[in-house]
Amino acid sequence: MRYLLRNIIVLILVVLIASITINIFTPFYWGDYTQTTKILHYKKNPTKYNAIFFGGSLEYRHINPTMVDAIAKQNNIQLSSFNAGIDGHNIIQELRDMEGFLSIKNSELKYIFISLSSEPYFFKPNRNTAKWISWQNFPAYINAMQILPTLDDKWGEKGRFMWYYTTSFIKKNFNMGLLPSLFQSYLDRPSLDSAYLGKNKDGFFPYDDEERLLIEHYKWADEFVIESNAVYKKEKGIRDSLTNSVKHSFDTYNASIKPNQAELNVLVSIIKKYAKKGIDVYFILPPRARTSYSFLLPIYYQLPQERCIELANPNKYPEFYAVEYGYNYHHMNKQGANLYSKLLGERISALINKNKLIP
Repeated sequence: MRYLLRNIIVLILVVLIASITINIFTPFYWGDYTQTTKILHYKKNPTKYNAIFFGGSLEYRHINPTMVDAIAKQNNIQLSSFNAGIDGHNIIQELRDMEGFLSIKNSELKYIFISLSSEPYFFKPNRNTAKWISWQNFPAYINAMQILPTLDDKWGEKGRFMWYYTTSFIKKNFNMGLLPSLFQSYLDRPSLDSAYLGKNKDGFFPYDDEERLLIEHYKWADEFVIESNAVYKKEKGIRDSLTNSVKHSFDTYNASIKPNQAELNVLVSIIKKYAKKGIDVYFILPPRARTSYSFLLPIYYQLPQERCIELANPNKYPEFYAVEYGYNYHHMNKQGANLYSKLLGERISALINKNKLIP
């Protein structure tokens, strides 16, 4: 029995050491081909950019850096920005993305823009995929474990996702079932489609352009996305339910509502951490978020307001919820994205210029 136990322990240690070695030399983004495309492009010439937008699909599909930069230039601000948003990324992944991008040396980086559009929950069917497991690391796991228990949902829901994060973290550290996908990701790199960087190679890729790309070059289309577009245009009740829900959150918000302190603490710590490196951190509250604004607003208003941009309120910005500017339930079309980017550029310029005057 001792001999068997010793062999088991030795085997576990060997597997762990091998996995740690693999993880040291393996980039966190390998499981997501779109993110791989973006980061490899950025790594070629990082000093070309002095600003990066982080987030999920609401950033990837909505923020046009070329337009934002042009607006900034009109306001005497030299901005050269890159859209690092990736479909489906929640706040935990978003912060991991930021950590990964900022590990790439860039002496020109001055601004970071973080989207406030999600909590630590994620799309459950993704949990056993390489896309979900590959990026996990200890700081991300700690962030999730700090925030999840403090959410207002029932413990059954919170506990389930805590378990998902725990098992994903273990699978990553032992590379459980990941090696075939890892090797395949390296074989596939030469065929990665740079179209997913967008027309201007700045990381912005609206759904309209992706639909056109898939049909013209790949002779197929993402049926889920196409169907969501059809339903959005046809079903007024479904469209209006999002707008009404967001309106209700803004109309019922008051300053006495306490924020989720755990997520707020993580975000505030980021401001302090990167200020020491000479990088300004800004937060954007975008329209059409999947997470309830009743959760997001108290956090947003406890952050330093000189670092915050809110473009989500349907009462102030009804155009971002209008059918003519929408692609599907949570996303605008290219026309809407450009309208949003223009206003975002104006708000960013105003904040940066204002902060320059603060001693």
